[in-house]
Amino acid sequence: MTARNAFRRYLLAWALLVLGSTLCLPSAARTDGQLQPVRVQLKWTHQFQFAGYYAAIHQGYYRDAGFEVTLIEHQPGLGAIDQLIGGRVDYAVGDSGVLLYRATGVPLVALAAIFQQSPSILLTLEESGIETLADLRGKRIMLLGGYLNAELMSMLATAGIGADDFTLLPADTDVRALIDGRTEAYNAYTTNEPFALSRRGIAHRAFSPSDYGVDFYADILVTTEGRVAADADGVRRFTEATLRGWRYAVDNPEEVVDLILEHYNTQARSRDHLLFEAREAIRLILPNVVPIGFINEERFARIAKVFRDQGQLANAVDLNEFIYRPDDDRLFEVLARHRLQIAAAVIALFALALLSHILRLRAQVRARTRELDAARECAEIEARTDALTGLPNRRSFLETLHRDLARAERRNEPLTLMSLDIDHFKTINDRYGHAAGDLALQRTAETLAAHVRSGDMAARIGGEEFAVACHAIGGPETLILAERLRAAVEATEIVFEDQHIALTVSIGVAEREATDDVGNLLRKADLALYVAKQQGRNRVCTPSVGPPETRSD
Repeated sequence: MTARNAFRRYLLAWALLVLGSTLCLPSAARTDGQLQPVRVQLKWTHQFQFAGYYAAIHQGYYRDAGFEVTLIEHQPGLGAIDQLIGGRVDYAVGDSGVLLYRATGVPLVALAAIFQQSPSILLTLEESGIETLADLRGKRIMLLGGYLNAELMSMLATAGIGADDFTLLPADTDVRALIDGRTEAYNAYTTNEPFALSRRGIAHRAFSPSDYGVDFYADILVTTEGRVAADADGVRRFTEATLRGWRYAVDNPEEVVDLILEHYNTQARSRDHLLFEAREAIRLILPNVVPIGFINEERFARIAKVFRDQGQLANAVDLNEFIYRPDDDRLFEVLARHRLQIAAAVIALFALALLSHILRLRAQVRARTRELDAARECAEIEARTDALTGLPNRRSFLETLHRDLARAERRNEPLTLMSLDIDHFKTINDRYGHAAGDLALQRTAETLAAHVRSGDMAARIGGEEFAVACHAIGGPETLILAERLRAAVEATEIVFEDQHIALTVSIGVAEREATDDVGNLLRKADLALYVAKQQGRNRVCTPSVGPPETRSD
């Protein structure tokens, strides 16, 4: 917030205090024991997508916070944000498009981003022969209108497909539009339509923007700037109760599914359908990666750039004002709650001194908030990076391998896993010391990082063990790549305290088969590595055959 805006708000607060008994703002908490009614507009009809709100109601979290909450389902022609702007509800669930409303002067505040990744995808039928985004050139694509197209249009742009390269069809809420051949590509949610197609035995492909570097938030809880200013404590309590409900829903999905079946199943969905939606929603919420509801300012800046590239955002948005900071308006909450007692004292104070104090406190809060955000982001990176080599660690590698395997299965592409082990590493440690062993690990990591293909992932997964995941490669090409890595390590020169240390690796290579999960693929690569060790080390092997050519240590 600028100093000018702060000064205006200060003058407004003073005027309200002077009015005293005529001030009519919502109190921070009811003193008569009654619950404050709150209306929340959902962006769609009842389903697991809103599980956290159901949990907060039925677990009593809203009641404990002093609220009686009513959830309003989506009605055709009535947008969630329009309902909020019109004053018919107190809070609403929107998507990343709320940024566009803010850019046009609508005073929205983003309180929490429930879905860290958007469920929006493009679906195609396998029988259509569409295997890549480039195959959509000249085809019919069914999309939602306006800004809701932005992330999908940006994804298409990565394949060189612009708005003039396909026929845009208006959205249809029934996936039968895709099944019946009225469109070649259909805008869907990962939480819904794939289940319907799979239940009908219809093979399909999904193109997700997040796979192409386009990463939007979804299901953002928003309110108005006026409500935050008038009832900061109420907004904080409501947001905290909502996030508490979401934590309960994520920890107890089956219980919440039964709750939906009993009280909220307006779409008559089966239990299996709701459980499918729950699993997919929890995957997109990323509860084990970031706190539920976390909003990153830099990520919203990237989303704004996508909107700007699509020609939908012309004005700059002050993200500091747009993203909710729970501590920003506590002083105004105190002023409202104790207006009569404070009024006499405030009049005796110098306005300039009070303003200076407010601005200084705000600056300190923002500075500390930025430090905490930076520390959290740094911690996220460190949790996925091996401190010694700088490569991704085992946790990061396995998370990526799960995604890569799922993508390879969807696209019917090859995927190869290489398991590498430094030969005679214990001997290096025993003969030259652990510092030399650390140097050997670092040089091996540098060599692997320099020689893997762009898009492949090399990682240290423990001790002297490394792994490489390779996309869209198999057969003889895999062995050629593995041999190139082996030869590169062998050619690496290590000098430690004027002593030259020979360095070699054994490599086990395993290719994805149709029935493989991550565990099977890891076991096959480990078996191949064992074969390489048994045959003399410093060679490349597969689980069933030896090295491409015989070498001696």
